[in-house]
Amino acid sequence: MNTNLEILKTHIQTLLGKEITRFVLKGKGAVNYAYYVETGDGKKYVVKQEREIKEFEPQNSLGVEATVAQHLCNLGLATPTPRVVFISENPVVYGYEYVEGDMMRTVWGSFSEDEKTALCRTLGIFHAEIGKKFTKEMARDIGIKIDMSMGLHPEVQEEYNRLVVDATVPEKFRILVQKAKAIFDETLSGGVFQFIHNDAHHENVIVKDTKISGIIDFGNAEYGEIAKEFSRYIRDYPDYFQYIVSEYEKESGHKLSYQRLVSNALLSGFAEIVEDYQKGGDNRSAAEKLVAKYEVLLGI
Repeated sequence: MNTNLEILKTHIQTLLGKEITRFVLKGKGAVNYAYYVETGDGKKYVVKQEREIKEFEPQNSLGVEATVAQHLCNLGLATPTPRVVFISENPVVYGYEYVEGDMMRTVWGSFSEDEKTALCRTLGIFHAEIGKKFTKEMARDIGIKIDMSMGLHPEVQEEYNRLVVDATVPEKFRILVQKAKAIFDETLSGGVFQFIHNDAHHENVIVKDTKISGIIDFGNAEYGEIAKEFSRYIRDYPDYFQYIVSEYEKESGHKLSYQRLVSNALLSGFAEIVEDYQKGGDNRSAAEKLVAKYEVLLGI
């Protein structure tokens, strides 16, 4: 272990107040490092450290992310979020209790239809509950972004403008995304705004014994339109996201436009679809299959 890691380990050991018996790099993200930690009493933790040189600037600083996670845990949600055990400003690190289980994406295929449906309904309840309990005032006090806009993210809009006139993109794709944009623009009124995870997908949902054991990574959390929240679910699970949305509607009391949700998902993920198509092989087949699915979902 190099000197910098030894210093970090010693600092974390002080913050935990107990001996560290295992300390390994778990993952190297674009903006943070994540370490897996075990202590002499058998406890397990994840420690996130802010990188000095980031590949891009995150929406929230690591300190804000830690505070968001801490608040969510204190709200006593039905679906668990990690329990933060320390937050440090120098260096910028925070630690939380390790969430036992596997990423949703790695175990999804082993679930029965009933188990898949139940898991999706649990996700719907989670998103409804954080919308009720994590208020706009709390978001403002913590310092997370409050975005009351209904339009596309500027980067998504820029990608749309570029790809919709790109002759290397199949005409069928371009026609579909233009129709999706029209649907999105026609549904701008009546948006639902609340606290959102804003990076909700199957790598941030941890599952143990077919149940959600924790939802992690709140680095992109904001107070914004709920349509953003379901984008990745629609892209990753186009045959199951309806269970998430319907349960959300039931628990929150909000009625959502399915066409707006689906059109937003297509627009947000269109650049990735095109990239997969251009790779050829299995990636191209997957892209064509997803486009066909969007046609069905949008009724086009």
